[in-house]
Amino acid sequence: MTNKTILTSIVLLYLTFSASSQNPEKITIGFRENIYSKILNEERELWIYCPGPKASYAKNKEKYPVLYLLDAEDHFYSTVGMIKQMSGRWPRIIVVGIVNTDRERDLKPSISNDKGYNKDSGGGAKFMNFIEEELIPHIDSIYPTAPYRVFSGHSLGGLTVINTLLNNTSLFNAYIAIDPSLWWNNQSLNEQAKKDFATKDYNNRTLFVGRANNMPPGMDTLAALNDTSQYTMLYRSVTRFLKILRTSKHDGLRWTTSFYPDETHGTVELIGEYDALKFLFDFYQFRTSIFELNPNMNIDSALIAHFQNISKRFGYKVLPSESLVNNLGYTCMTIRKWDKAERFFKLNIENFPEDANVYDSMGDFYQATGNIQKAIDNYEKALTLGNDPGTRKKLELLKSRK
Repeated sequence: MTNKTILTSIVLLYLTFSASSQNPEKITIGFRENIYSKILNEERELWIYCPGPKASYAKNKEKYPVLYLLDAEDHFYSTVGMIKQMSGRWPRIIVVGIVNTDRERDLKPSISNDKGYNKDSGGGAKFMNFIEEELIPHIDSIYPTAPYRVFSGHSLGGLTVINTLLNNTSLFNAYIAIDPSLWWNNQSLNEQAKKDFATKDYNNRTLFVGRANNMPPGMDTLAALNDTSQYTMLYRSVTRFLKILRTSKHDGLRWTTSFYPDETHGTVELIGEYDALKFLFDFYQFRTSIFELNPNMNIDSALIAHFQNISKRFGYKVLPSESLVNNLGYTCMTIRKWDKAERFFKLNIENFPEDANVYDSMGDFYQATGNIQKAIDNYEKALTLGNDPGTRKKLELLKSRK
């Protein structure tokens, strides 16, 4: 090879690599959508994450709870990351992140008695009308939503969450308020909470309140509670709200709180959101290890009872996920419980008839039990719904042996 040829080859290789590096495959976690609000008279941007491919929504039997998240530009990525990481321990969830246009207007629910805080405030009622009358119906019309909704906010967003819990209790099933700005308008929501918790029905509603360490350096709890300066007003207002919660009957409300001594107002949202979702869905996980350690237990009945409890908590019928049932099927194959394995794989086909993987797994079962024709039929069905190289390889191998 001549030097010129070598140089040409190097240049071509560089150009190929350069073109490839300039057009990398993007990793995406959601969709950016816009909705025009007649109520707010403006366009609103949404960041949306939904499990599964968008093309399968209309065919999929599985429905997902929806988390409506305020201040999307600050909290969307971390929240979606946690939900994806904890899938199985928590349910798969649709996240609707609401991007701000005028944050002060939308998240301050009332005009303050303190005129120094009144700029652009008091649009909370219109903003919540937008969410109830325009946003939620829009999301329900497009995505596979279940009738279980969570509302989450931090700081002024947390103020909006508490305001909604008190004034529109039935709009959401669960409320997450992280370091809520309850100091707003001389703690008027705390005054309302004392009355509402004593009289309103909060049955089947859940609340998580996260609280950061917002005391000035060197100040202890007692001193902070007796202080009257603006430096402690956030700490004092949230502490007072929690005292009202502890001393009120608030019929039916399931709630908890977490204090984060090592976090400030600006850092608490991440860990608070995680703990909130962990609390909300602490009943969800089905531990397959119990069956693996006790193979003679009636796993069918255990699974049915577990999801009956989940359905009761959510208020609608919840199906076990495809991945959970699939894992149980393969576990039964491993310990040679063939009848149970077949029931699990057939259950997945019944629940998720448009999912290629359920037919691939059914094919594996038939191949393992020696029914080659049924294995071929299921692999071929899987390939009509997806183009998985592994499925195609198994199909070609079986056909070559016939």
